[in-house]
Amino acid sequence: MRYFNKDAPIIRFAMPDTKLTVSGICTLSISAVSEIFKLLICEMPFTNEQLKSIAERLAGLLNKASITLLAIGVILIATAIIVHLKMPDKARIKYLVRKGLYCYEYGNPLHLKDGERLPEIKCKNTGLGVFELTVKAVTCTVEDIQNISSSISSSMNKKGFKRYAVTQTSTDIAFNDVTFRIEDVTVDRSLTFNDVNEMKPKEHTKLIVQKDTYIDLTTSGSMLIAGKTRSGKTTGIISLLLQALLCGRDDFGSEIIIIDPKQAELSRLPHVVTLDENGEATAILDAMKRFCDTVVKRQKVLNDLSEQKGDAVKWWEAGMNVSFLFIDEYVACRTMFPTKPSKDNPDYCLATFDGLLKRIVTMGASAGCYAIISIAQASVSEGGLPSMLRDAMTTKILFKPTLDEGRLLWDSDKLKDFNCERVYNAGDAWFSSTDGIHDNVSYVHFPYMKFKVYSELGRLLNEYYNKD
Repeated sequence: MRYFNKDAPIIRFAMPDTKLTVSGICTLSISAVSEIFKLLICEMPFTNEQLKSIAERLAGLLNKASITLLAIGVILIATAIIVHLKMPDKARIKYLVRKGLYCYEYGNPLHLKDGERLPEIKCKNTGLGVFELTVKAVTCTVEDIQNISSSISSSMNKKGFKRYAVTQTSTDIAFNDVTFRIEDVTVDRSLTFNDVNEMKPKEHTKLIVQKDTYIDLTTSGSMLIAGKTRSGKTTGIISLLLQALLCGRDDFGSEIIIIDPKQAELSRLPHVVTLDENGEATAILDAMKRFCDTVVKRQKVLNDLSEQKGDAVKWWEAGMNVSFLFIDEYVACRTMFPTKPSKDNPDYCLATFDGLLKRIVTMGASAGCYAIISIAQASVSEGGLPSMLRDAMTTKILFKPTLDEGRLLWDSDKLKDFNCERVYNAGDAWFSSTDGIHDNVSYVHFPYMKFKVYSELGRLLNEYYNKD
């Protein structure tokens, strides 16, 4: 079956166990017909001895044929049962998709014509109920293949795969094929922690989000995190900060600075920076300057080590731990600064705030220093975050997402596999990070923390800054 034929019968695209079952039933039916003919012949009264002899020989042949066909039919059905039980899920998905794409009765989503070569389909199991289905571009282009994600999802609406759907689509860099990520959308991959110490990451450069998702700080940059009130945004960010705090403070001046301009729950914790008593944001500006100084000092250490080694030394290779500057509610924080500086304090203005943040976002990653910017609305351009900064922040997370908000963070093409009708709860988010693995937007759920989150955050901040 290498070429398309719109008149091909549907059985041509059936699974092997189905074909074996149909063959077995047909064989048993023929066996039964042979047995009936044998009985009819045996019951016929023959007066002519010659006819009687011929009838007896024919009945004998029919008896042997009946027994042989019965055995073959039983073997075929038994084989079908074994194949059905032993066939891996990746093979079942492959056959279901082949039928949905190749069988003319299913709509011909690739718009194939008679005689055209059928695209090759491969499927592999990546674990945790996730499959990667690759369709090679042969007579159709990758653009045609990219548009069949809904057809692939529909083709699996049976045979125990009703809960599976395409969640991501990616094209080979050479435009040779398209890979579809297929997963059980009902599987819960979230993590639950009953004790904060359980959250300590195995690798200090990788912050876990859920069972199969993490943020690799060696390849990603600063983070832009959006979400409305009660979306689980702040709790999700705290889960990342807790992991960084559990790794401890390094000997190179690492920092975990939390800025809360709202003077809300976070501001009650130790070492959290908030507004001054007079309502100004001088302390916030000073904290950002301190963080920028940290970036410069750490980069100098790395430059010196690189000169000694004769090759570039990365921050994680030098024994540094990650540094974070978390600005909660960036838009609110930005409104605290006057647009024009005063004569008494020329640095205290919006331009200084924006300039410091640009330096951190664009220059900090090489020294292991990252900004986490939190905004309530995904309409970042209107919220005051420059598009240059938005593009420079390579990890993007949207809590309790909607398609309209998502399109303000990602290109529309990256969101075409998402169902806008899905109901999201607190902690549910769309996530992407430029680490070579999570570049495409995917659905995640941030960890459940079954302990006193703010209490543990305050305790770890104290331990972090009282290391000596």
